[in-house]
Amino acid sequence: MLSRVGKKKKLKKLYQRQLEEARKPTLGKMLRLFLKTFLLFSALLILMSVGIASGLAVLKSWWAQLIVYAGAYILFQPWLMREFRPPPPKELK
Repeated sequence: MLSRVGKKKKLKKLYQRQLEEARKPTLGKMLRLFLKTFLLFSALLILMSVGIASGLAVLKSWWAQLIVYAGAYILFQPWLMREFRPPPPKELK
């Protein structure tokens, strides 16, 4: 029993070190974040343009567009920020 508790504590420390290392911004991480965000908002722009062209007049409003962009960012934030947070070890779940 003691070794199991010690193992879990050791895994938590290791995970904390991995988190600290993963949170450090590097050029590669920032570039991937920029590209993912650019792709997400480009896709939203195309979808909203198609929606406006098909007759959804509500999407012409600045507030509606802001709500769509903010909602998509909140929804896709785990995907966007994946490089900055490694998954926890299976033993900690």
